Amino acid sequence: MSDTRSQLKQIATEQIRRHTLHSASFREMGKVLGIKSSSVHYHFENREALLQELIDDYEQAFFSRLDALCEGMSSPVKQLQTLASLFSDSHSQQCQCLCLAFAAAGSETSAAQRAAVERFLLRLEGWICTVLTSAGVPQPATELQARFILSALEGALLLDRDQPEAQRLNAVIQYLPAFVNSHSTPQPETL
Repeated sequence: MSDTRSQLKQIATEQIRRHTLHSASFREMGKVLGIKSSSVHYHFENREALLQELIDDYEQAFFSRLDALCEGMSSPVKQLQTLASLFSDSHSQQCQCLCLAFAAAGSETSAAQRAAVERFLLRLEGWICTVLTSAGVPQPATELQARFILSALEGALLLDRDQPEAQRLNAVIQYLPAFVNSHSTPQPETL
């Protein structure tokens, strides 16, 4: 991939995560990089293709980072706190989850983009379900609880977005251990 193409994708991702989906226009991207908007068209067929590529790249990068951070980690609570730390990192960078920006745009996005956002959310809920199951949370409650945890993290990040302190996000993070412990069944002790 060309360096200019990578830079354009990075600019678009940052614009969307810091503002809204609409802030990633070819004109604005070109302005930031110091090129004409027609030059941006050289790298991307159209805006829809760019946006679809951004979602796909975001999902890949998010899960690669999450898996790397949780590698070798056996504590479900620590795994969930590691997930939450990704949201804290976003807050400290004054960013929102890219998929949240797409979800907030609603019908202004294409069907393919909405499907990609749903795929990301389902994949993340699946990851959380796996962690909850390893913590001894009984099935089928894990699916509902995974949605609850993801909604709490995404919602708190959105509500704290323009705040200097991540009060709501920090509250979710602090509550995660108690939530997991209150919903898990005690594991038998091994000798």
